[in-house]
Amino acid sequence: MAREARTLKKVNKVLARVEKHIDQTRDALEDLEIEFEVLKATVKRLKAASVQTEEPVEEVDEEIDIENSSNITVTRKF
Repeated sequence: MAREARTLKKVNKVLARVEKHIDQTRDALEDLEIEFEVLKATVKRLKAASVQTEEPVEEVDEEIDIENSSNITVTRKF
């Protein structure tokens, strides 16, 4: 019986960790969806402005760090 209790305790611990990771992933996905919609709206607005002025939009030669642009942090525990 003690062995079954230990096994159940370990399984519950793993279950809690998996649930935590699912929640973190869900939150990260929601953040990415918001950023994606903002980016789409920006592109749409820039295209509309470009068509109205009929002047080429000046390209900004600035590197964007996509990986570090949000506050999403994922920690791995092994």
